[in-house]
Amino acid sequence: MKNLSASEIKARIRLEEIIEQDWQPPVKRYSTWWVFFCPFHTNTRSPALGVNLNNGTFECYSCGARGDLFTWRMLRADENFKQALQWYREQLGQPIGSHTTWHLSDRKVPEKTTDAQAPPSESWQIRGRQFIQYAQEQLWKNDAGLQYGLDELFRRRLKPETIMAWRMGFNPSWVSDDPARWGIASCSEDQKVWLAPGLVIPCEIEETLWYLKIRVFGKNGKPVGKHAKSGKYNQPAGGRGALFGAGKFQGKSSLLMAESELDAILAWQEGKDLVDIATLGGAGKALSSQWIVRLLQYQRIYLAYDQDEAGRNGAQKLAALSQRLVVSPPPEGDLCDFHRTGGNLRTWMAQICEKHGEYETLLVPNGNEV
Repeated sequence: MKNLSASEIKARIRLEEIIEQDWQPPVKRYSTWWVFFCPFHTNTRSPALGVNLNNGTFECYSCGARGDLFTWRMLRADENFKQALQWYREQLGQPIGSHTTWHLSDRKVPEKTTDAQAPPSESWQIRGRQFIQYAQEQLWKNDAGLQYGLDELFRRRLKPETIMAWRMGFNPSWVSDDPARWGIASCSEDQKVWLAPGLVIPCEIEETLWYLKIRVFGKNGKPVGKHAKSGKYNQPAGGRGALFGAGKFQGKSSLLMAESELDAILAWQEGKDLVDIATLGGAGKALSSQWIVRLLQYQRIYLAYDQDEAGRNGAQKLAALSQRLVVSPPPEGDLCDFHRTGGNLRTWMAQICEKHGEYETLLVPNGNEV
């Protein structure tokens, strides 16, 4: 076999096949990404190593290991680039995988464990959808006493079609419900599932209801502050954490991660044709392996967390996972505050994409360049 160049070798050998043969089969196979457990760090609970099938590179969201076909060989066999190059040249003289010359000994494949959560029970989802329907009916009732919910959503400059697309609703008063209806075993006859008054925001992904969140309202008909006794948010027990917005991904090259569901919904309304939109539902929420695989397809992920200490800390923690995650706070406050006070959210979203080379030219709906 002649001395092929590095680019010629890359054109002939698939990185994902090398990793599968040298390491272990992928946990997930997507059209453009394969996801593996990472051999370069000891945590085997999270399959965080993604292989991009389009450009032949790998990256671990946990330990940061990244590179191409040659980097893989160099790390796994403790070789330099010249040695790795020669090894691949030798491999092309016979079928890949017909022999192995790894320098590592006693290589153990870790037991596959995962932190993935099952969705809520069928009973919980049925009761949750019944509550969503009730809340939607209350939100759109032509009753002056029930306009608080719509007033708040319109104040945030959300459009009726957006509100309906995300199945948002309004619960006008505290509701106590039997835990058995939610499939929850109660410890006593007095135990109840409590649902606070406020905006109802469901998290549905591919026909599965993962959780319900309520932005709590006070007796004055307005959202309560963060120091309220009830807390800003209320959730019925039994829900599961999830990547809010994943059910509406369109396969864009970039993703914008907002801090809250309401911010994410507004960003989706204003710029869903520019980037995909998601949120973990809070600045302190961690990204589990169950949902991290949904992010491997994106070339760039913009962390548009709030302009406060919690938002900055949360964004920096996520950004440490990969160079593809870019801290991109809104010009002021949070996304809703910025847009509500006159900022053009769509233009800002287009500008951060353009800044990082996502597009050469971006167009707004009227055809004007931004």
